[in-house]
This record gives sequence, C-alpha cells and structure tokens, in this order.
Amino acid sequence: MAEGVPPRTALTFVLADGRRMSWAEYGSADGAPLVVLHGTPGSRLQFQWVHGLAGGAGIRVIAPERPGYGASDRVPGGTTFPGYADDLRQLLDHLELPTVTLCGVSGGGGFALAAAISHPERFERLILVSAGLPVPRAARRGTAPPVRLLLLLARYAPRVTGALLAAQLSADPDSAVSRAGRRFMPASDRRVFDAPEWRRRFDEDFREALEQGPGAAVRDLALGTGPLGVDPADLTVETVLLHGTEDVNVPVGIARWVAAKVSSARLIEHRGSGHLFILERPQLMLEWVRRS
Repeated sequence: MAEGVPPRTALTFVLADGRRMSWAEYGSADGAPLVVLHGTPGSRLQFQWVHGLAGGAGIRVIAPERPGYGASDRVPGGTTFPGYADDLRQLLDHLELPTVTLCGVSGGGGFALAAAISHPERFERLILVSAGLPVPRAARRGTAPPVRLLLLLARYAPRVTGALLAAQLSADPDSAVSRAGRRFMPASDRRVFDAPEWRRRFDEDFREALEQGPGAAVRDLALGTGPLGVDPADLTVETVLLHGTEDVNVPVGIARWVAAKVSSARLIEHRGSGHLFILERPQLMLEWVRRS
C-alpha cells in the first residue's frame, strides 16, 4: 500500500473446517510482514492507527480476528490458545507467507505465545506488548480491582460477564461510574482514554468486536486465568517483551514471569507507562519487525 492508499479492512478466507476467518491489512502491501493479534475485546480494526506509520516504515501489518469477533466465525465451544495457532498457520499459508514477525498485544499475548511454540518455523520473532496470559497468582499482583472482578466473573459467571460487556455498548464514558472505573488507571492511560480521538477509535473497535455478541470476549477472559495449554519454556523463537511498569490491567509481573521462563526472551520495561503506552509510541513495536 503506497502512501495515501487506504487500508484493507474487510478481508476473509475459509479455513479447512469451513469457518470464515477475517483480517485487515495496514501499512505497505509489499513490506516486511507483521501479524498483530488484538486484545480482549478487540477486532481487526484495533490497529488502524498504525497504517501511516507502518507504511512509512515499509511494514505490512496483518490483523486477524479470533473466532467470534467481528466477521470471524465462532468455534463451537470456544477457541483455545493452541487451537488458534492452527488458524494462524492456515492464514499464513493462504497469504503465501513462509515466515513473519508475530506480535500479541494485551489479551492477544497468550495466543501469540502458543502459536510461536506450536509453529516456531513460521515466526522469525515474537513481540509481546502489554501481554496477558495465564500465570501464577503472584505474578498478577497489582491487577486493578475491576479487572480482577471481570476475570473472576468470566470464569464463574460468564452470563453476568457478557451482560456487563454488552452494557458498555451504550455506556456514557463521562458518567460517574465510568469515571470511577478510570480512577484505577495510571495517569498515562487516563490521558489516552480522555482524548476524544482515541475514544472514537476505542468505540469503533469495541462495537466491531461485539458484532456477534460478547461470547468471544467472555471466553478470552476466562482463558486468561485457565491453563495455557503449552509450556512457555518450550518457546525457541526470539522473543521481545515490551511492558509498562505502571500497567494495572496486565501487571509487569506477568512479563517478568514469562522472561524468567523463556531463555530467548528480552524484557524491556517502560518506566512510568501503563497498559496503553504502545498507542502513543507504536515505533517501539515496529522497530522490532524483522526485515530481510
């Protein structure tokens, strides 16, 4: 995609089991490929903001949607971390990409890690940004109370969790309840949430994520405190972890735990940054894309 060319945000193909998988592409059409896995909830629209920067850097950003989000068909019973790894492999085959750089952002982290372990030959480097995944309770110390509650409800009261997520579609971000929730955020995250342009983008992504209902997001949240299904110690792909030290959605202890388990990992902590630092400094992610 040359400069000035709009992104392609409505791409689909059919997986081997007949399910439709959707994705979007941003940046340069013939650039170094970067597959980015969205957070929870999230959609293929979550990375629109990187289009111009990626194009200028010669990077092709491929943003797939997990089953049940946006336009990607559901998996009966819900997807798993290892199960989604094969969906990604099929997407790379469809795009005729033998190897790519893989990035998991926030709730996409566990899926990216499992894919890199399951198919290491397809990934030149793994980037984990503010990445959440199942870890021992001690590594999650510092999680904000609303996030802890949501994770607990997702596992033991999924219908309640779904109702809470669906209610956000009509919630007033300036209401007293919304403002009370933001008080747990570090200043850097509140600055992003309070910016009108970012609010618009968050709303667009959230609505697309829940296009089929909240089920996929509830499943993702429940997976976050369940078994990973793979052993991080088996990861052989070169790995970079980028994490804010003030993150209360996914505490930095999670990244430190992964780094201690993975011999190939390099942990870069960003002092004073919260969960959303990559939105304001996307070059911190893009600079790690492997170019030929």
